[in-house]
Formats: sequence, C-alpha cells, structure tokens
Amino acid sequence: MRFFTPWGLLALLAVPAIVFMYLLKQKYKELKVPSLYLWKKAIPASKAQEPWQKLRKNLLLFLQIATALLLALALGGPYIMGKSQVIDYVLALDCSLSMQATDVSPNRFLAAKADLLRLVEDAPPETTFSMVLLGEEPSLMLSGVQEKQELLRRIRETEATDGGVDWDKAKEILQAERDTLGGQIALFSDDYGALGDLPAQERVYNQGGDNGALSVLSYTEQEDGLSVLTRLENWGGEGEKIVTLYADDAVFDTKKFTLSRGEALDVTFRGVPKETNSIMVRLSPEDALPADNVRYEGISATGTEKVLLVTENNLFLEKALSLIDHVELYQATPEKAWELSGYGLYVFDGYLPEKMPEDGFVLLIDPPENPYVTMGEEKNIMATARMMENTGFSDISSVSFAVSAANALEAPWGKPLIRAGEDTLAVYGEYGGKKMAVFGFDFHNSDLPLNAGFPILLYRLTEWYFPKGQEALTQQEAGGGISFSLRPETVKAWVVTPQGDKSAVAPPFPALPFTQTEKNGFYSLTEEDGEGKVTTRLFGINPKTEGESELTLKGEKGGKENAEVKTIDAGKPLANVLLFLLCILLMIEWRVNCRAR
Repeated sequence: MRFFTPWGLLALLAVPAIVFMYLLKQKYKELKVPSLYLWKKAIPASKAQEPWQKLRKNLLLFLQIATALLLALALGGPYIMGKSQVIDYVLALDCSLSMQATDVSPNRFLAAKADLLRLVEDAPPETTFSMVLLGEEPSLMLSGVQEKQELLRRIRETEATDGGVDWDKAKEILQAERDTLGGQIALFSDDYGALGDLPAQERVYNQGGDNGALSVLSYTEQEDGLSVLTRLENWGGEGEKIVTLYADDAVFDTKKFTLSRGEALDVTFRGVPKETNSIMVRLSPEDALPADNVRYEGISATGTEKVLLVTENNLFLEKALSLIDHVELYQATPEKAWELSGYGLYVFDGYLPEKMPEDGFVLLIDPPENPYVTMGEEKNIMATARMMENTGFSDISSVSFAVSAANALEAPWGKPLIRAGEDTLAVYGEYGGKKMAVFGFDFHNSDLPLNAGFPILLYRLTEWYFPKGQEALTQQEAGGGISFSLRPETVKAWVVTPQGDKSAVAPPFPALPFTQTEKNGFYSLTEEDGEGKVTTRLFGINPKTEGESELTLKGEKGGKENAEVKTIDAGKPLANVLLFLLCILLMIEWRVNCRAR
C-alpha cells in the first residue's frame, strides 16, 4: 500500500497519547476524616486510583486506538496500484455572443463553465486534457496536460466574447488535437450539430429565449446633416420595441415599433449634426441577450489629401487625379522636383528624385532602375493585361487592356496588381512601413487611359492610400482582427479599448493587426507624428448578430461518440473505505461508553 499524502500519518501520534492518558490516573486531595475504622476497607479502592499502574484489558482503549489508526491512514491518502480505465478529453468551449443569453441561469456561458470545471475536477488523476476556445479565431489554450489546477485556473479566467465562431477552423483544430491525443471531444455549446460529422459529446445549453437585436448601424452625410440607419430584428414574441439614438452620448431621438417574430425593420434618423463625433443606438426593453441591443460607430472627419504629381506631360494622369473629390492635386516637372516634403502622396511618372521624400506615400509609374523593385528588360507584351482578383479593390477586377511594351516586376514586399500572361506589370504593398505602388510601363504605351476603368483604378488606389469615412474603421465586428491604414507621417500609433487598456500597433511598420476586439464598445486609434502632433479617430466594435441573435435551438441531438478508453497503471484510493470503517468504530465506541456509564 502507498500513500498520496504521507504527512497525514502524523496523526499516528494520537496512539501513544491515548495510552498515556490511560496510564495516568487522577490523584485525590488529602482530607481529614473523623475515624480510621473503615481505613482497611478503603486501601484496595485507593490503590485502584494510583497513577502509572499496569494497563488492564479495556474495550474503550482498544476502540480508541483503532479509531486513531484508521484516521491517520485515511489522512495519509492510501492507495493500491492496479489497472484503471480513463478517457482523455479534447474540451471545446463555445465563447460566442449567444452563450451570454440568460435563458439558462445565470447564463449559458457560466452554466457551461460550471459543468466543464466539474468534469475536470471529477476526472481520474491520470486523465489527459486539451482545451480549445471557440471564437472568431479558435485557439488551442492547452494541449495534452494532466495538471488539473492550471487547466481549472485557465477555464475560470475565460470570458465570453461578442463575436461568433469560425466552425470550419474549429473543426480543423479539434480533429487534429483528437488525432494526436485520442480520447473524446467534449463540446460545451448552445446548439447541436455545429461540428458536422466530427464525432463529439455535445452538452447543449439552450432554453430558446426571446430576443431582439440591432444588426446594422451606418451613416451618410446629407445637406441637413447625417442620416443614420439601423436595422431592428425581432426573434421573440410580438411586442413594443424602442430604439434610441445617441449623438456624442446625448439622446438625439427615440422611435417605437411593434414587430412580429422573425420580422425586421430599417430605422432611419435624419438631421444628426455633422459635427457629431460618435453615434450609438440602443434597443429596449432588455431581453435575453442584452449584448446585441446596442451598436457603436465613430464619425470620420472628411477632408482632402495633398497629392504631388511629378511628370513631364501626362494629361491622362493629371485629369484622372484631379477628378477625385478628396484629392488636392499639385504638379511639378522633374527639373523643379527637389527637396520635396509636405504631401500625403507623391506620384512620380517616368522619374525618380535623387533623394526620396521622407514623408508621404509613393506611386511610381514606369520608373528608372531603383532599389524598390527588380525590373526586367523592357519587352513587347503580346498577352492582354488584366487586373488581378482578390486585391481588395472593388469594381476593377474586370478591367483589361493592351500594352505594347513593359518591364516585368519582382517585389518581395508587394502583391501583384496587373499581370499579362506570366509577367507582373504592377505591384502594391508596404515598403519600409509606407504604402507604395509601382507600374512597370508607360501609360502612353497602353490603351489603359482610354479604358473606362482607368479613373476607377486611380480612385481605388487613392482610397487604399487614404481610407476615409465609412471605408476606414466602420462596420467592425467583435472577435475579428483590424489592419489599420496609418497616415504616412505617423511614427507611433496605439489603440485604447473601452476598458481603458492601451495597445501599441506601430512601430514596427507596417502596423500590426489589432486583435483585442472581443468586447463591443467605442475604441480609439491615436497616431503621433515626428513632431509630437497626435490625431485620434474613434471607431466602434459591434456584436456579431448573424447566426447569434436567434436563440432558438436549431440542430437536433445526435448519437453520442463511443469514447476511446485507455488502460493505465493507476493508484486506487482507499480513503473512502477507511472513513466508512472509522464511522462504524465511532458508533461502537459511543455505544460502549454509554453502557459503561
């Protein structure tokens, strides 16, 4: 027999203490008596009370010693080695928005966490666990651990997010971990069938609570101010819904509606002051999922960007750039382009200055040899040049044109923008922390300027250089990453969350994606230039309502997975058996003591 906690055997010191108490008898006080007549008869009785006398047979003594022995053994955690069967677990906890619903007390997420903690605590000591948190970016929190205390601590610290779950990625992670660990996938979620054909033990928390949600918040600028649009959706019973618009934290307007279950309605507020910095809409009364009853949006200030075009004579390029509404165009010839500064974008057509400007972004068109891209020899292009798909630039993927001569480009920092056959004719990306695009051909050697897509291409490029208004930091959902487009003069940038946490996003450049978006609310992006001047933009992170706000149970319960059981050499505890025997001994001792009295 072995012991889990050998220090518990210190309780064996109680055995000699019991024996000592039986050896040591109480002394009587000296008293004066009127007669010695009965002295001889008192001598045997007085000898019986003498201390340190020889132990005699005493049932209570033996019962108390046995009780002390059993108690000491139980405290030592005894066990015997033997064969034991355990199940290893790949635990998966749904951390999405819908898990915050209060139709299960206190809410779905907390109920799931309580059961998950209980499963880990009750598992045999040799059980191995992996833990996967399910969100917009599912993550493997712990892999192949047997240390329960660390796993329990991490589970207790986990919180629900206001986003959804990427179930495809989740299935990949769970399948890979199950193949490595074996055992069984245990999913704690609020619907059945989310893992498809992947076998799992599903524990579902869903009582079908009633819920309403605000799924959209956007704005447009009009003559009389901002026009704000939000979408109201009802996933509960018919009842009155109140939508309130806040402009800079002050109530602007309130509207009331009555919707049936499954009905949606666009709600518009007009005349919001143009100088407003932020808008928020709130739905009342509160329902089973309060997190999707509010949405946030920052108002981006509109303005113009200074663009310098350095060219000998390119009327097509000059005209197309001058038509872009947020561009303030300046021009210069190569002879006058020296010591350049103060512009947000520099467009060099067939020319490069000896010293590139330190500020601003760059657009190079048919440049000479340069350190930014590797240029092949100019050659005739036989294939039709086409815009690449999946560039993120809308309305240009169908543009195609003919090029008579061009230089093929190679740039490890850039993505292809235009290709002709196997040759890359234009690239875009970030070089040295600043945005740059390079065209490897003279526009005069192509019919691109005559193509209807030419001004659209330049417009989308300037949008990429300078995101503005609703194309900047709007319609961001909780749980996703955000790639910021920083201003060219920015040397440092950081984000402050609604909880007041500050997170640096630059340097290094390009800016790191910001991923701390688990909770909705107003966030702020602050940029600082080399002179210490700061600019701050407010933006909102909103709950993901699609697939999350409808709280009814949609899937059907399937069969349980046959768990993979492993046989191990493990200690079988005996403490419970010893405690049971201890209780019996205490009852016997009590009975014997009562009869002796």
